[in-house]
Amino acid sequence: MAYRVYAMDFSFYNSMGIYSFEARCEMLKEIGYDAMHMSIWHGERWRDAAKLSSVKQKYGLDVAGVYVVLDLSLGENHPRNAGILTLLETIEGCSTVELAIQSVGNHIRPSDPAGDDIAVKWLEKALEICERRNINLLLYTHLSFWIERHEDAVRLCRRINHPNLGIVFCGYHWYAVDGTNLSATLEAVKPYLKQVNMSGSRRNPHGFGNVATIEPLDEGELDNFALLGQLKKIGFDGMIGFQGWSEGGDAYSKLSRSLRAFRDMERRLEAHPHWAELRLLP
Repeated sequence: MAYRVYAMDFSFYNSMGIYSFEARCEMLKEIGYDAMHMSIWHGERWRDAAKLSSVKQKYGLDVAGVYVVLDLSLGENHPRNAGILTLLETIEGCSTVELAIQSVGNHIRPSDPAGDDIAVKWLEKALEICERRNINLLLYTHLSFWIERHEDAVRLCRRINHPNLGIVFCGYHWYAVDGTNLSATLEAVKPYLKQVNMSGSRRNPHGFGNVATIEPLDEGELDNFALLGQLKKIGFDGMIGFQGWSEGGDAYSKLSRSLRAFRDMERRLEAHPHWAELRLLP
């Protein structure tokens, strides 16, 4: 089975600016992607989502999701946070919102369960909207954010136990945080796993967060072929995307390279599934 693939719009950001919404969609369609993805960041940019309702008709692309960042250290009613609820109430043409929780309080460190009650209160309010509007809210792990590890996302999903709450497996952020226990992590995530994004990466103090780089899939030390093999092993059949943050440069060229590399990994895995059965380090 060939996976359906999308690209996060991070690839279209560089030191000179950002490509237009229209150019992003046209490039992705020409390269051969199945879907586009949009970063709305904080909730005050929710109006940008109005363009999503016409993507399928205009460009022949699906919308894999939108990415938003919640920061409850600012207060639940801050416009950045309240805007995310507005987004959930108004978004059309997209049924997936990926939520990175940056902070739940000024003195609560990443992965600290002391913040669970605060997060759950907000998530339950958001999920009331999601259930009514048939939207999947997917927790997005992120280096140095409160939800930093996939274990954090699993903990919240188990506690809330809501069908509209799920998880995005973020290959880069798993690798950058510690890059260990891949099999166990995916097994734990499996009941809630709705989407995946991948990146080429290598540990480098000049990389993102002074930890690791984010690169096209044909670059770096992170073994995405082995990761794909593990996703196949647990039966994941959702969409897979490419992250692309901070890659910069010629977006078309790099997105083309990543798609070619991914399809070649699929081909090899289909022909030789045992090649991905490497003994993973604990």
